[in-house]
Amino acid sequence: MLLTFMSAVYAEDIQVEVVKKKGNAYHFNMQFIAHASVDKVHAIITDYNNLTQLNPLIKKSRVLPHDVTGVTRVELVTEGCMFFFCKKIIRVEDAQIKDDLSIETQFVPELSDFKSGQTRWTFTSVEQHTLVNYQASMIPDFWLPPFMGPYMLKKQLRSQLHYTAKKINSLLLQRAQ
Repeated sequence: MLLTFMSAVYAEDIQVEVVKKKGNAYHFNMQFIAHASVDKVHAIITDYNNLTQLNPLIKKSRVLPHDVTGVTRVELVTEGCMFFFCKKIIRVEDAQIKDDLSIETQFVPELSDFKSGQTRWTFTSVEQHTLVNYQASMIPDFWLPPFMGPYMLKKQLRSQLHYTAKKINSLLLQRAQ
């Protein structure tokens, strides 16, 4: 199965799926091949104070003080527009590096514009590359215009995840030179 997937990924490069479930819940999955070792990819993803380098919609990222050992509290501020509707979105999440092959986060709703959410990054070494899998589920706690909301949000999420995957590979290439 991994060989079939690898062939598809090399041919298509990046796979992104965004699904809206009941209510306001959104689930998405991104898989791509990063052209570097797991540790190099991991270093970019966990550079929490510099996540703005991954996507122009991320306006600010920083590590916040937190008392729990082994957990890093990260604040992300994004700004995006869909037609005339622009929104600044704050997401605070507690990130835990489970091992060198996975990172899991839980959103902190009282500090975020989300009712709930979680993400999971997993990294699989494949020859000199890394198969990256990013899964997320979230329930926004902000209003989306009904005539464009869910469809446009899904479209924008798909586009931005694709951009982020390409940017990760671009940064890896720059660092290799």
